[in-house]
Amino acid sequence: MEAVRRFKNSQAILAIIFALSQPSFAKDHVSITSLPSGATVEIDEIVVGKTPYEFEVPGGYLHGAKSVFGKLLRQQMHLRLLLDGYLPLDADLARGPMPSIALNGIYHGDYWLLKTSTFNFTLSQAATTFTGSVQATVARPELAATHSLPTEEIVRIASPSVLLLRSSEGTGSGFLVTDTGVAVTNAHVAKGQTMLAATAANGQTFNARVEYIDPSLDLALIKLEGVNFSRLAVGDLSTVQPGSSVVAIGTPSHGLQSTVTKGIVSAIGSRPGEPGTWIQTDTAINPGNSGGPLLNVSGEVIGVTTEKEFFSSDRRPLQGIGFALSSQDLLTILRRFYPNVDAKPRPPDSSTGSGSVVVSSNTEGADIYVDERFVGNTPSTLTLASGAHKVRVEAPGRVAWQER
Repeated sequence: MEAVRRFKNSQAILAIIFALSQPSFAKDHVSITSLPSGATVEIDEIVVGKTPYEFEVPGGYLHGAKSVFGKLLRQQMHLRLLLDGYLPLDADLARGPMPSIALNGIYHGDYWLLKTSTFNFTLSQAATTFTGSVQATVARPELAATHSLPTEEIVRIASPSVLLLRSSEGTGSGFLVTDTGVAVTNAHVAKGQTMLAATAANGQTFNARVEYIDPSLDLALIKLEGVNFSRLAVGDLSTVQPGSSVVAIGTPSHGLQSTVTKGIVSAIGSRPGEPGTWIQTDTAINPGNSGGPLLNVSGEVIGVTTEKEFFSSDRRPLQGIGFALSSQDLLTILRRFYPNVDAKPRPPDSSTGSGSVVVSSNTEGADIYVDERFVGNTPSTLTLASGAHKVRVEAPGRVAWQER
């Protein structure tokens, strides 16, 4: 009996020694480079670094495993490269799925293999896609009421530029910002798509390629195939304040195309855990409205309708709480491809004799000249006399911008 006990203990010791002496599985290194370098690297929607980027993976990710102890890649690995001024690049890094079957014939699920250990990508400049020009209007809040339009007129002007977007995942809305076919929608409408079907208010349908996605701000830019499109001007966020009237146009689920809803701005500010500046509104927003324009009383885009809060934290239904990402954040995206966004001051009101012009730039502290006279640095709010003025903004190493 004692001999049997010693034998069993010896087996236990042998088993432990065997487990501890198993060789560690080999590691491999995977590198990602881009031309030009410095692109932001996202893997499976997580930002991990900038190119050139290198990371370590188990050997089974590249070569497979010969035993059930080997670690396998169990899902596709998706890459996205982002660099200002260049089109985003999407790529699947692995091939598969392939079945994992043990020597005894038992199926252990599917796996993928990385295509290579070295990925080299060349980014395409956005200039070939983002043609035309974007019009943005510099605010004159104190004169906004003089430019107020009836709701019917806002809809008449804006509707030709509003789009119904269809993808393999569902529907959404969008709107054109250039006459060459560049349009805006939400990132969650375009996510995972290369092409969308875009239908205008007159029923004409266009192919629209997804050209740029900013998942953090939930904004995307698409390009319709065609010419001479109607477009919307992007307004300044300061044209609205809590209580201001706003109009939303889009195609809600189970609703008619280019549905119009009207409400007010409930609040403007930041949201916990969400980047950007948000407009809260009681305007009716429903699934399918995502990506459509929120318009001020002059028919300018001051927000991109994004979502509606349906339930409170204790699951009680909510009413009249919708959100739009502000035009301030939309302009941040547009200026990546249109650094000289047309900034046209509103016509002065002859009864006032002066007006305010907000001048900002993507290079803080740029010099501002009005009628060839230095007046300060960006960002600044200038009070100018009624009439035409020449405004120039310049900074060292940058192309000067000017507007009459």
